Amino acid sequence: MKSIKKSDRLRFMLAGLQHASVSMLYQDADLVIRFSANLPEDWPSDTEVEGKTDDVLFSAPQAAKVAASKQQVLRTGEPTKLEILREAERERHWFMLHIDPDVEADGSVIGVFTTILDIDDLKYRETVLKTLLRELSHRSKNLLAIIQSVASQTARSADGLDDFLLAFRNRVQSMAKSQDLVTASDWRGAELFELTRSQLNPLVGKLPQNFSVAGQDAYLLPNAALHLGLALHELAIDSLAHGALGPAGGDIVLSARHGTDDSGAPELEVTWHETFAQAPETRTQSKSSFSRTVLGRIVPQALSAQVTYETDDSRMIYRLMIPASQYEADQKSRS
Repeated sequence: MKSIKKSDRLRFMLAGLQHASVSMLYQDADLVIRFSANLPEDWPSDTEVEGKTDDVLFSAPQAAKVAASKQQVLRTGEPTKLEILREAERERHWFMLHIDPDVEADGSVIGVFTTILDIDDLKYRETVLKTLLRELSHRSKNLLAIIQSVASQTARSADGLDDFLLAFRNRVQSMAKSQDLVTASDWRGAELFELTRSQLNPLVGKLPQNFSVAGQDAYLLPNAALHLGLALHELAIDSLAHGALGPAGGDIVLSARHGTDDSGAPELEVTWHETFAQAPETRTQSKSSFSRTVLGRIVPQALSAQVTYETDDSRMIYRLMIPASQYEADQKSRS
């Protein structure tokens, strides 16, 4: 079999480089460029850089930094690598420089090879990952603060340890259900009616015949989904204990309506309306205090929403007027 000439091997290698984001330089011991291949399009051409130094490729501060690394390789014979942000004509590009020594048989270093890799995609992914980690840290802190508040409020209204553990476990499960929907949407949020079904499913299974949803569905942003999920859980628990889902019987309608406030700004009206078949039992203050705190203070404050909470022997109405900052007012824009 005929062997491939060394010159042909070099030609094949250079042909491969043309289709990769990889460039090569060879410099002598004085760091004069003797050979270059496949330099990026917006860089000087291969013929323009030969016989020059790194000053022809980089700004003065960058060239000094690159030259210092190459001089270290010449002195020590040890390879190194360096990230460089190159700015030219209002464009910024990241490159990774792998600098290797050219070592003679006697061990002397007579030059350096530099492999230049375009790492724009890598730096972009790093930036996205850092942004996501910061967002995750922020959301985790918020979630832990909510859990701490829930634990504290649950403890105040519990009759004992067993009562506390049961109520707290159910409330954490409620938040987990909301969080699952938010996570599944890549942290964009959750649909109101889907959120309602996810909150009632652990308590009653599929929505019972006396429970219906009506109006226009809405896409809640993550903060709204988490807090409104907690409100729906408390409403369902209270209804099972005293209202239409429990001993009082009757019907429940969860409705949503898109409208505007007095200033003309978009807002979402969410209403939980129970109609009782018979007057509900009188609930004890210890059992209802947490629900009232969640429904009357925690959720409205978290959503910057106006709240209406009315109840008598024939009905119970809980209504939130939610500003557009907590949901996507134009659902058509959501991909």
